Amino acid sequence: MASSRRGGRSRITISLLLISAVLLLTLDGRGSGPIDSVRSGVLTVLSPLGGAASSITSPFRNAWNSAFDQDDLKKENDVLREENDRLKGDITANSIAKEQLQQLLQLVGIPFVGDTPVVHTRVVSGAVGNFGDRIELDKGSSSGIERNMPVVTGEGLIGKVVEVGENRSVVALLSSGTFRVGFSVVGTAAIGIAQGTGSDGSLRGSNIDSRQAVTVGAIAATSGLAGSPFPPNLPIGTITAVRTNEAALESTVDISMFANLNDLVYADVVLWKPAG
Repeated sequence: MASSRRGGRSRITISLLLISAVLLLTLDGRGSGPIDSVRSGVLTVLSPLGGAASSITSPFRNAWNSAFDQDDLKKENDVLREENDRLKGDITANSIAKEQLQQLLQLVGIPFVGDTPVVHTRVVSGAVGNFGDRIELDKGSSSGIERNMPVVTGEGLIGKVVEVGENRSVVALLSSGTFRVGFSVVGTAAIGIAQGTGSDGSLRGSNIDSRQAVTVGAIAATSGLAGSPFPPNLPIGTITAVRTNEAALESTVDISMFANLNDLVYADVVLWKPAG
């Protein structure tokens, strides 16, 4: 009977020690200092059962470590993703700054306006991407701007002023088709009338005397004829197609504008008014 009770107590003792070993080995995955010394004592007592305890606790410890490893990996991925987004933002910001600087430099000392004074302006709204046929500038009548004055970038003519406030002005873009401009073909006596087609950067030129030799690749510039709201020799674009109607003695042309109308940032208003 006594032997039976001793055997029962031994089994209970071993069971408690095994449970303690499981808990201590599990906590070992987190490396707790005070627990380490207690764990060492328990494992010394259980050394004959070390192999069995290890096989029992191994799945628990592996699961514990895996959970913490996955959490650390997620945190690292989040940090890397945030850094990647920041770098993309830096690249975009640098690209925008470079584009704005290029536009600003093009406006410094524009040769084709000659001695005609200009007002440097910033585009504050309109014509984002490929949309819009008007833009708004941050200067107006207080800077000497008036209706019908031509507006240019460093590449050439982009439109004319159609509305003026004290500190704001609205520009109709040449490509919109809402007005026409007289042009001449550089190097020839050919003249005509150009109007936007509604497509970004595309114009249609008409009323050209078919007896004048006009070729693809020729340059179109404002003619500046009497009564025109535009001075002569403002670059417009390159002729990309020529069609001739021999019966009518008239040619029509397609013109691709020099100026890029997408996402304009800066523009100059030419303070020019036709004589009389």
